[in-house]
Amino acid sequence: MKTALTIPFLTAGILTLCFTACSKVEFTHVNPGKSARAAIAARNAPPPTPADLPSPAATGIAGRPNTVPQHIDSLPGLPTDGARSSKETAAANGAADAYTRGSFAMQAGQNAEAITAFEEVVKLDQDFTDAWGKLAILYSKSGQSAKATDAFKRAKRLGDANGGTVTRDAVGGLQLP
Repeated sequence: MKTALTIPFLTAGILTLCFTACSKVEFTHVNPGKSARAAIAARNAPPPTPADLPSPAATGIAGRPNTVPQHIDSLPGLPTDGARSSKETAAANGAADAYTRGSFAMQAGQNAEAITAFEEVVKLDQDFTDAWGKLAILYSKSGQSAKATDAFKRAKRLGDANGGTVTRDAVGGLQLP
């Protein structure tokens, strides 16, 4: 029984000695075809001094050479809000507000209010495709087929093949998707 108790202690002592004796061993992964000695020498080399580093003007991000073309400085800047006149900004904001009012009125089933709001939108911005498309739907629902056709054609001419948000239902009527 004494022998059974000493084997685990003996094994633990031997393992402790092995690990402490091997603690100085270092491993280095080297890709195939590369020199292990060169990798170890590079790993053990002292870090570069500031005098060894390239100047900031010669490098870009992360020490890469600065490759920005010289003509890049001559490109024009991006437009700012100052590029729009206050009148244009007010008209754009007014069109957005009227479009929102018209969309909510249309969803609530208040077609007359929606028509008024969308007519205000297209007065402020005659190229507002979605407003023309929704006007086509509303004119069609209110029985104004001539105005509905004109609004649909306008939306289609502005570039949307479906006339803005307009699609046809199974019976040929105009509807939202």
